Amino acid sequence: MYQILSGVPTEPVDGHVDVSFERREGWVEEMGATVLPILFGDEHHGPFVVMSYIAPTDEQMPLSFAHAHASDNWRISVRGTTNMGRDAYEQGQFRFHDGGVPYASDNFAWGPDGGYGIIMFADRRGFAIRPVKAEIAEVVTPQQEFNGAMLGIDMQDPCPGAPAIATTLGPTVRAHLDGGFDSADSWEQVTPGVRMAVGLAGEPTSGPVILLLDCDAGAEALGQRSTGTESVVAPVSGSVEIGAATLAQGDVRVEEADAQHERLIAGPEGAQLVVIVGDRR
Repeated sequence: MYQILSGVPTEPVDGHVDVSFERREGWVEEMGATVLPILFGDEHHGPFVVMSYIAPTDEQMPLSFAHAHASDNWRISVRGTTNMGRDAYEQGQFRFHDGGVPYASDNFAWGPDGGYGIIMFADRRGFAIRPVKAEIAEVVTPQQEFNGAMLGIDMQDPCPGAPAIATTLGPTVRAHLDGGFDSADSWEQVTPGVRMAVGLAGEPTSGPVILLLDCDAGAEALGQRSTGTESVVAPVSGSVEIGAATLAQGDVRVEEADAQHERLIAGPEGAQLVVIVGDRR
């Protein structure tokens, strides 16, 4: 069963729930950003996704302290720039990072037009921030453990199976793999007008699948379908038509398990689309 951790009830309609970076009723303030956490997939070790919003600013969002997450993790800048150490990820660029391996710093996506970011902890048991410095860990770790207990998460460090990232873009090097829709011309064409990259992460038998779809105008990104797990659908640029609805940058749809879902058809400007399937089984 999925959970959208909003302060405002989110009721499904026709097997899905639509949320938006622009309409943030019920989101919470966390570490300088406005965030919406979503749990889905396997109820014990499925993914923990965090959508983040930063109001328009010309100043880089402050960087965090050095830390790790026990879980494999993945993030993308939907709008704006995300910083990780010396690296910067612009709109449509993403990073896979091995669970258990620290990195120097990070922040949420930010920029003059606002920041929209998505972070996925592939195994919820390892979502917690694990600071490198002991004096910071003394303060942060009890807070993280409390948050996990409130969510009913069986916290694990190290996380079983991690690191377990595998992608069609190659392996991680020095604990991470960078990519982006700006290189989608090199991805495999899987159907006419659709190029795709795929990533696996988290629990090796039932962790999530990340589908990255670069679609020409009018192309069918996904057909009519029903799956035994939830999925999260998020356009990064362009738009997709789903029945009578249109999803564009800033829109996110949570699709329920075992429901019938309409085809995804790329709009007149094409579409660059993220689909996170909660459980690879």
